[in-house]
Order: sequence, then structure tokens, then C-alpha cells
Amino acid sequence: MNLKQFSRDILILLATLAVAIGGYMAWDNHTYHDTSQAKVSLQQAAKAGDDTILIFHKTGCSDCRKVVTDVNRGIDKNAKSKIVVVDTKNSDLYKDYQVSEVPTFIRLHNGQEINRYSGTDTQQIATFLTASAQK
Repeated sequence: MNLKQFSRDILILLATLAVAIGGYMAWDNHTYHDTSQAKVSLQQAAKAGDDTILIFHKTGCSDCRKVVTDVNRGIDKNAKSKIVVVDTKNSDLYKDYQVSEVPTFIRLHNGQEINRYSGTDTQQIATFLTASAQK
């Protein structure tokens, strides 16, 4: 193998790696990251007195897909609240909170609901996710 062939192979490898990383980053921002053991997380947050935002979505829901990047951006900006994300397709937790439409965002303090928002208005979602709980 000569230097020219080796350089070409390295360039192809680097280009493939860049495409893979870019694809992962795009996927990561365009999907919901469900909380494993959501009920346990909620119980722990309530016991600790943590502010919690509970986000309900459903796999395959067009409205949920429409706002997923805004939701992830809001989650990234929120440093004060614990975030619990639940897919209604994989959990019955939505019944406990009487969620009838998705996406739905519920703010909890000490395990008690303070307020909620259901819908796709990106400004409302951003405000909901970044505002601290009113105590």
C-alpha cells in the first residue's frame, strides 16, 4: 500500500465517521429520551421535595414529533427541575395524571401538580420548560 492509497483510505474513514456522528447528533435531538422507571423517579423527586416536570408523549404522534426538538432544547436549558419523560404507549402512568392528549407537560412540586400545558405552541413549551416552579 502506497502513501497515496493510505491517505485516501484515511480520508474515507474520517468522512464516514463524520457522517455517523452527525447522524447520531441529529437523531439524538429528534427523539424523546424516556425516563426508565418513571414512577420510581417521580416518587423519589416527591420525597426529596424536588420540582419536577413530567412530559407525556406517544410514539408515532405527529404533534409530538412536531415539537420534539423544542422539547429537547427546553430540557437542556432547564437546570432547576427534574425532568421525567414518559411514552404513553409504553406506560399507564398517563392514567394517574388524567392525560387525554399528547404532548402534555405537567409541573409538580412535592409530588403535587402545580400546572400543566397540552399542545404544540413552541413558545408555550419553552416558557413551561424553562420557568421555575412557583412555590
